[in-house]
Amino acid sequence: MYDLIMVRYGEMTLKKKNYRQFLQKIADNIINKCSVYPELTFRRTDYRFYINLNGVDYSKVINILDTIVGLWSYSLCKRTEPNYESISEEAIKLIKEVSCGKPKTFKVATNRGNKSFPATSIEISQEVARRILPNVEGLKVDVHNPDLTLDVDLRYEGTYIFVQTMKGLGGYPSGIAGKGLLMMSGGIDSPVAGFLTLRKGVNITAIHYASPPYTSGKSLQKVVDLLEVLANYTTDGKIKLLVVPFTKIQDAIHTQANQTYMVTLMRRAMYKIASDICRKQNIDIIINGESIGQVASQTLESIKVVNEVTNVPIIRPLATYDKEEIVEVSRKIKTYDISIRPYEDCCTVFVPEHPIIKPRIDRVIYEENKCNLEPLITEAIENIEEVNLDCFKKYSVYQEENFEI
Repeated sequence: MYDLIMVRYGEMTLKKKNYRQFLQKIADNIINKCSVYPELTFRRTDYRFYINLNGVDYSKVINILDTIVGLWSYSLCKRTEPNYESISEEAIKLIKEVSCGKPKTFKVATNRGNKSFPATSIEISQEVARRILPNVEGLKVDVHNPDLTLDVDLRYEGTYIFVQTMKGLGGYPSGIAGKGLLMMSGGIDSPVAGFLTLRKGVNITAIHYASPPYTSGKSLQKVVDLLEVLANYTTDGKIKLLVVPFTKIQDAIHTQANQTYMVTLMRRAMYKIASDICRKQNIDIIINGESIGQVASQTLESIKVVNEVTNVPIIRPLATYDKEEIVEVSRKIKTYDISIRPYEDCCTVFVPEHPIIKPRIDRVIYEENKCNLEPLITEAIENIEEVNLDCFKKYSVYQEENFEI
């Protein structure tokens, strides 16, 4: 039915001087991800990217496009000659195919990118509709609320018709905006924060704090499974995971500090470790799933006290999101069902009944000094485990050569 898929770019059109760089990156990303189907051929212009199907099932290509950030929308198209006869002939076939013979209302919408065509957009739409109506039984025109819209896109590189446009992920092409370190728990929020950051063109490395025996191999496997889903939205389908042994740090805080400060001290230790990794691996930002006021550690006072330990920029994509908004995104990107698996992560270990929500920096430092955390933080950094995850290869933490949990 369809010859090709027409892809439209998103926010890249705002980038002016960097537009060519963005354009090349998104083209490379599409070609790389579609390389599993060598029959496909491609053509790039300044405002469109074309994927010639050459017999490949279009649904398989759409599934790939649904994972590529930086795309505004895409349409299944038929290419035709730039004249009324050819446009109308192909349009009649397409309408009959998609309507399955049932009467529908329709309208024609024309985008006259090719200004050499001798008519205005409205005149073209009217003429094409006039030629279609007598040839499709039961079809009527409704320009306000049609059942079907036939789009005619007249461009210098070709003339295309289509009846359906699918929305892409938007954002910037993957890898265009630098590197980020995602603080990855196993909950709903952090994978959503990771996805939203990927949409802005940031390459992600993930860090997870494991506390065996308080946390299990199932908890770590949940993090791995979440990241394998997120890897679908990267250029190469891969994400690196850094697993930090956090048990000794949590034990020290639990036994030495005032319990109401435990979450605050734990978060500060996490950021110290994350900041060290950013410096050593030339990572630009730290990313987390905090939402203002959602829990005790996410009040503005708590965030301020925790931020005090680092000068690495911290990005909180979910800062103003409500929980239901976060859940909606998690369902869309297919992380929700994994996130709700009932396995504890280190953030839920030793949580006090009444954690402090407005910590003072002087008291926090006093409690921190009681724990002598610096040597434990150094030891944790020295013993970080690195795992390279791939969305095409399922990784199991229970393999003999992997982690002892």
